[in-house]
Amino acid sequence: MKRILVVDESPAVRETLRLILGRDFTVAQRPFLPNDDLSVFEGEPDLLILGIPPELGAESAVVGKITSRFSCPVLLLLDSKSAADLWSGLGRVECLVKPFNPYELKQKVERLISRSSILSQPSSPSLSGDSRVAHYLDFPYLSESTSALAKRYALTTLPILILGEVGCGQERLARALYSLNDNVGAWIAAYPPELTKEHLLGRLARLSHREEGISQRVTLFLSGLETLQPSAQSFLLGFLEDEEEKGRQFWILSTSQEDLLEKVYRGEFLHPLYYRVATLTLRLHPLRERRNDIPTLAASLAQGYGEKLNLGKAGFSAEAMERLCNYLWFGNLNEMETVIARTLAVHRKETIEASDLVLGPGMEENQIFSPPVSKEEPAAQEKPIAQEVMPVEEKEKSVPSAPPPEEKKPQAVPRAANGDSPDMKVLITELAHELKNPMVTIKTFAQLLGDRFDDAAFRVRFQETVGNDIERMDELLEAMLDFSRFTHPAVERIPLYEQLRRVLEEIVPECIKRGATIRWGRTAEAGEIFADEAQFRYAFRNVLRTVLAQLKPGGEIQIDVEGEGRVAVSYIPEGGRIGPFVQYLDISSSGLEEETLPLRILLAKILLERNGGGIKVSHLEGGKVLIRAEVPVG
Repeated sequence: MKRILVVDESPAVRETLRLILGRDFTVAQRPFLPNDDLSVFEGEPDLLILGIPPELGAESAVVGKITSRFSCPVLLLLDSKSAADLWSGLGRVECLVKPFNPYELKQKVERLISRSSILSQPSSPSLSGDSRVAHYLDFPYLSESTSALAKRYALTTLPILILGEVGCGQERLARALYSLNDNVGAWIAAYPPELTKEHLLGRLARLSHREEGISQRVTLFLSGLETLQPSAQSFLLGFLEDEEEKGRQFWILSTSQEDLLEKVYRGEFLHPLYYRVATLTLRLHPLRERRNDIPTLAASLAQGYGEKLNLGKAGFSAEAMERLCNYLWFGNLNEMETVIARTLAVHRKETIEASDLVLGPGMEENQIFSPPVSKEEPAAQEKPIAQEVMPVEEKEKSVPSAPPPEEKKPQAVPRAANGDSPDMKVLITELAHELKNPMVTIKTFAQLLGDRFDDAAFRVRFQETVGNDIERMDELLEAMLDFSRFTHPAVERIPLYEQLRRVLEEIVPECIKRGATIRWGRTAEAGEIFADEAQFRYAFRNVLRTVLAQLKPGGEIQIDVEGEGRVAVSYIPEGGRIGPFVQYLDISSSGLEEETLPLRILLAKILLERNGGGIKVSHLEGGKVLIRAEVPVG
């Protein structure tokens, strides 16, 4: 597992990074000490994350001395955007401004870690003919037409530009092209922050020293050309021309997530550089345009990961395959590969059902703790659970005539919002899948529409606004999909305070993003409750995420564990409440408390009521909101 060293004077920042990155990497952490050169750290990490103390100011020489001790990439955490310009010339360094976005953090870390892996590999022709990557040229990883064209291009040494959305596998395709060509020299990779004269000349110098007497041919892989600034474009063009005059022969493989020719027409990309790198072009189609290829692709990925996980031959049911085909893969091939690998690792069985698919991170525990309802006797499974959490008087009433109350529940308007009706689950599932389809269209249209406006600031603002709205919609849809997978509660004895702390650890990154503070009031640490653990944690995650969405920036959330299974969450919202969800269900507003609840609170209320508890929202003086939840203690 890759190793990350986190150095920051803030314990909260260090712990947050450990929580965010600890699942995928080995994270070591330590404070930043006075006159620190990190010399006491043993071993070479794959990535250094360094928080710059405010007192260092503009002393880039100090930071340069610290980072020079490490050959790995460095991610600097800064207190302001203006400070990022001071560190942009340090080569293998990227910057992230606090409070940071956890998604941007992961993206930068993954990019830097992959860069570290590439730098640690010998840049030699040994990759040629490597069967481990050559199959990425084949169908179904590529469409049949793109595969045939790519194999023809692999026989040449002409520059190739690979175009495609995020996650289409551009770099793997470049390595596959390289593996089939025996006359292309050593592999050197460069990414936008590294496109400096010092970096490239240094790589070529090390290559010449290590491989003295070997051909002057080099394969130069350039990633993310769409992000190159004009000055970097000019440098790159001049560098290629100068080196070729000295006898160096380059095979250029490059990638872009945007149409560079369109940027040329808009004056945003140098046309001599474009025609220098794009003699041949390969366009990778997103998975939403390759729906007919998805069954073959999914089966191939399942077979490969089934073998890696010692599961034998793994496959999908018809319903699971239909869901894979209908899902809009925002991360394309990379996302599908991750989902299939994650699903097989969680469930470890040969036939994956639709309900087994782990489509997003953080859903694994719900999948494990929430087995599907038995189709033979659903009512027989619900009775013991109901008797555990139901008061004695209600038990006596319900035993002789259990079926009639179950039949009446869905017919009453107040109960329709409590989640007892199977129609509610179907509605939420179908609504989630139906709403995902126009989301890609909206996002794509918004990106294209922004290019038609002359005001650059307006375009940026427009795209940020639409992107944020779509992100919020997607998060709500994922919450609804998670909710629809819950069945009857598997009630067990769980410690209330400990479970609440685990939920808080999961949302720490979101708290930092909002600048929010969590303050504990009363804490009955010894208290235990009877509930389904997965459903309890889902409910409180959604309660706290709703509070964060409504909280004033830099605001405070107080949590009180009052004992006897009662938890109170209080805060002051920034503005008006989130619009109700019940209106979309065509339910009468006569006396329905749920009509004023945000969707996440409503879903949490439904689950807690299934467990014998409930939620009540009150509005106090001074604009404070109090959410009081109760779960059975016996």
